[in-house]
Amino acid sequence: MLTAILSTEYNAGVIVGIGLDVVEVSRIARAMSNERFLTRILTRRERAIVKSPARVAGRWAAKEAIAKALNVDLRWQDVEILNDERGAPVVSIDGLGDRVVHLSISHERGIAAATAIVEVP
Repeated sequence: MLTAILSTEYNAGVIVGIGLDVVEVSRIARAMSNERFLTRILTRRERAIVKSPARVAGRWAAKEAIAKALNVDLRWQDVEILNDERGAPVVSIDGLGDRVVHLSISHERGIAAATAIVEVP
């Protein structure tokens, strides 16, 4: 049985964007053979924690999904995705304003996928 606990402090905002991206992990693994690839798509702090092709592919998909959800052109380094104490992805983007990005990243059988939802409180 699944029980959802809703905080009384949470005020739902308005969803202003949704983005989804899927990538083959093998494609990212091949790209990782070029040492400049990781420097181009991951921030310094991301490179310190993201090592496997599946996790790099997850960050790739996440950044693509975020750009789609925001409906803007982003450079790879504009978006940083770290993890909270439970391991959930946390998004940082300069100039985001009052928008909040909710992100989910998943890996399964050679595929990485991410969904981003942008909300304005």
